[in-house]
Amino acid sequence: MKEEDVKQRIKDYQQAEGVKSLTCGNNSSHDKLYPKVLEQGVVLLCPNCNYTQTYIPDLFFDDGFYDWLRGMKSLI
Repeated sequence: MKEEDVKQRIKDYQQAEGVKSLTCGNNSSHDKLYPKVLEQGVVLLCPNCNYTQTYIPDLFFDDGFYDWLRGMKSLI
């Protein structure tokens, strides 16, 4: 899967209602993590501090999950 596709899936997830957002490992009250493509691939960054998460949960590579997520967004 292309890195830009994974990045878009994460963005869609972070904007969806009713899901547990991906949050900072230093302080969960910080704003939601956002995806960025770096040399090592897609990472999640905290907009409030220097926290970087290199692990991308497997569900973002699952087409079935993404279809479900898009269905959830269409209900809103």
